[in-house]
Amino acid sequence: MSYGRNRSSYRGTNRYRGRRRRRKRFDFKRFGIIALSLVVLLVAGYGIYANLPKVKVSKAIAEGNKYSQNAEYEAAIDSYNEAIKIDSKSVTAYSNMAGAYLSIEDPESAKKVLYDGWRNTDNEGLLDNYHAVILNEAVDKMNDKAADITMVDSMLTVLEEDNDNMDAVKLIDSAYKRCFEDSYAGDINVLFRPEFSKNKEGNASDCSFEEYSSVLKRMIAVYKVAPSEELKKVIREYVIPLSSSFTLNLSDVPAYKELMENAAAITGSDEEIESFEACLDDSIRVQGIFADIFAQLDVGNVDELRDFVVSDDYLELRDVFLKNQYTPQENTVYVPISREAVILNNHDGKWSYRFLSFEENPTTSGVITVWANFFEDDGVQRNSISYEPASIEDNMYPHTKYSVTYLYSYITSGNSTRVAKMNYRLDTTIERQDGTVDETIVGDWGGPNEWEMDIDTIESRIRA
Repeated sequence: MSYGRNRSSYRGTNRYRGRRRRRKRFDFKRFGIIALSLVVLLVAGYGIYANLPKVKVSKAIAEGNKYSQNAEYEAAIDSYNEAIKIDSKSVTAYSNMAGAYLSIEDPESAKKVLYDGWRNTDNEGLLDNYHAVILNEAVDKMNDKAADITMVDSMLTVLEEDNDNMDAVKLIDSAYKRCFEDSYAGDINVLFRPEFSKNKEGNASDCSFEEYSSVLKRMIAVYKVAPSEELKKVIREYVIPLSSSFTLNLSDVPAYKELMENAAAITGSDEEIESFEACLDDSIRVQGIFADIFAQLDVGNVDELRDFVVSDDYLELRDVFLKNQYTPQENTVYVPISREAVILNNHDGKWSYRFLSFEENPTTSGVITVWANFFEDDGVQRNSISYEPASIEDNMYPHTKYSVTYLYSYITSGNSTRVAKMNYRLDTTIERQDGTVDETIVGDWGGPNEWEMDIDTIESRIRA
């Protein structure tokens, strides 16, 4: 039995020793392969992570923010732009880029970035920021007394995109006074006639009637979508510009009349609006009275003035001034009628108008003047009118004026017999720049006993 235990113990000893040798053996090659594989996986994983779009966008934005903190705004803009190239819907990139542009005082680029960002992302915050930049620009212009109609136009853009933006409404309201006092006060031709005028900085005015009309139409359109008492008040203000006097092209009168009617349908009417509309209506009516005679005079038919000066329409208009009857047209002794423009004047909240005279508008195509002076011959009122044709190449001189009078006077007929009768007299004067004047009078003009006298004869008779 002892033998057997020994054999058994031996065998056991031999087995134990065999196991110990196997545990000491370590597979370094296999471990190296595994470790290398892990490193490769980690590096590859980091590379993939680092190149993920979101990661690249975040990195570009972070770089942009760092540049912005160091006031390196151009570099910041490049970084934000890189982020947008990767992700066109990155709200943060658009917002931060706009901020960088504002930091270098480039609001136009800031507005473009914010607007493009809103279009690409539908983010209302970007749109709000876009509107805020526009409104802040308007405030700056008003503070600098540089408000004009284009500024009002930009604020309307905000209101059109955000109908309930009361900040925009309040600023447009505030701009009414600032706009006209800052940019258009002092020159009655600046408003609505930019082709003939300049603003106070000496630049061509931007306030054409078309621009002004567009602003008011857009206000009306917004009101119809989102009516409010605040916007109604603004429309009522803008329907007539804040000015005591301004010039309006006659070609714009019908459109202005229609515009006022559309605005009044919302705001209602009052004495000021009614008097203004009366001026527009009357200017159209008066132009109708003179349309045919102007057409004749344009082709040189001065003799047509004979029939016109005794026509019912002419005498009715003349008598309005002669008898001091009410008319929105300004009542003066010599009333100019021209076809280019009217001057509108406000007196204590009521409007009146007159047509431009030759002196006010030397480029005119011709001016007719109504004579509303009280002058009787043996109890018979004279009918008088004058006409100044268009200047030659827009030169004021030589300046020609034809005056026609239908009067009761004595004429010489046959055998030097003096006969009292109604007859026409034509007075033609030509004034030169040096102040000299040539004048010719034709008595019984167009009649059987027509006679002519020049200024020298007239003066010699006066002296005698």
